[in-house]
Amino acid sequence: MSFVIRISAGLCRWLSLIGGAAVVLMMLHVTLDVVMLNLFRISMNTAPEIVARYYMVAVAFLPLGWLTIRGQMISVELLDFVLPKWLLRSSDFLIALTGAAVYGLLTYVTWLRALREMRSRSFVELVSVQLPVWQSHFLVPAGFALATLACALMALVFVTPNGRAQFERILESDDE
Repeated sequence: MSFVIRISAGLCRWLSLIGGAAVVLMMLHVTLDVVMLNLFRISMNTAPEIVARYYMVAVAFLPLGWLTIRGQMISVELLDFVLPKWLLRSSDFLIALTGAAVYGLLTYVTWLRALREMRSRSFVELVSVQLPVWQSHFLVPAGFALATLACALMALVFVTPNGRAQFERILESDDE
């Protein structure tokens, strides 16, 4: 199981790093657009569309799996402190299983949408340019697919004896 955890965490980490790179690229792109507009009166008409259709999609969806594996998703723990360990573990398992089911459904639906956009070769019409945007639709199911994998892995961890401790040891050793 540790091999599966390492591979899954590695995949989720890489997609998260791509999302982080998208933040840096977006910042550089917008800065270049502002500098060129103010210094040379040259506008990059595609900048807002590229930011909205590529960078922001990568930033929003690619890190989902990594956040799930790291336990950094937003959660509300109103009664966790009063629950017995077995009930808390059962609750964590059911939440992870439900998350896997929801993310799996979202992966399927967004994959179908990405295929539809690819077949139609969707684009955005700008002043004098047709900017293809169909490729960015594949970022969404990629993020949801790894989040599905992460939730399924977490569900498996929660039902395995000492799974959580083993999982945390593996993640800590990978972070070093």
